[in-house]
Amino acid sequence: MTRRPSPLTAGPPLETPMRPVGRRTIALVDPRRDGRSLAVDVWYPAMPSDAPRSRYEVFPGVAFDAAWAQHEPVAHPGEYPLVLFSHGRTGLRMSYSMCCEALAARGAVVVSADHPGDALFDWLTGRQSDDRTNEVDRVADAHLVLHALLHADPAVPVDIANAIRHDQVVLAGHSYGAYTAFATAAGARGVEAHPAVRAIVGFQAYTRTMSDSLLGRVVAPTLLVVSELDTVTPAAVDADRPWALLRGHPVWRLDLAGAGHQAISDIALYAELAEHVPDLPQLVRDYLISTAAGSVGPHARPWRTVAAAQVEATWAFLSIVLGIDPDDGAAAADRLEGTPGLTLRRR
Repeated sequence: MTRRPSPLTAGPPLETPMRPVGRRTIALVDPRRDGRSLAVDVWYPAMPSDAPRSRYEVFPGVAFDAAWAQHEPVAHPGEYPLVLFSHGRTGLRMSYSMCCEALAARGAVVVSADHPGDALFDWLTGRQSDDRTNEVDRVADAHLVLHALLHADPAVPVDIANAIRHDQVVLAGHSYGAYTAFATAAGARGVEAHPAVRAIVGFQAYTRTMSDSLLGRVVAPTLLVVSELDTVTPAAVDADRPWALLRGHPVWRLDLAGAGHQAISDIALYAELAEHVPDLPQLVRDYLISTAAGSVGPHARPWRTVAAAQVEATWAFLSIVLGIDPDDGAAAADRLEGTPGLTLRRR
């Protein structure tokens, strides 16, 4: 993060990119909820371009250049899986840019929206929603974004809309964002289940408020990613029960030794770059440093390595369940099973 005119960069991508990636930001409005407005980022396979790197503005006037994504190049012709990624509590739509860029580089259209009432600035200013309101809003937000991407909303650029495979819709999310994915797939809080969901990926999932019956209604193939040192959504509270109850086929569980709750987010990157912003408000600096401590333990592998392993597992899973390349997915899963610090279970 930095203030112009001395841009900082996210550094190298999590893995060697397989194709160019573009990023665009759009706005969606839900007339059924008093005009609730969502800022939405879209990452997508792109045509080769000399467009500049995209810039992520985390705070007003504080930004950094993307690791790989370019600013608004034309989408590459073809059809790709649609991955809706929901941020965790106090997160932002761009808080998982390294992961979203990597998935787009592998061949997906990845979309993420801010959830008003549960985004970073809502919590910093004391305007956050109560849990019940937040859960209703999150699932309704997911429906709004999916409807826009799948039904050619005028706010969605035509080249991106044309790049989406409607039969390969994936819900993904971190922490409360994983709750959003499960609840959207199963239906919850008076919001119906979404019929298009073909797979779910839950990173360090928050599930304790979901009943056994709700979890039992999740029938889509699911990947659970669990961090050993996670004190926010520990396995005994938030992973073991869904691992036992989810009814999709297959269901995978990836356990990360030495990793914490923020292992998939960009928070560790933010904390690194914050050191180069001398006028960053102390409140923000303290938040980033304390939250980044939840990425990996003191003796674990670097956060980039841990994040890259999660991307590889996600793509292996999707390659199999969506039929993208089952043989390649199975080979990648076998490699992961033999990687020290990772435990992959499949059923």
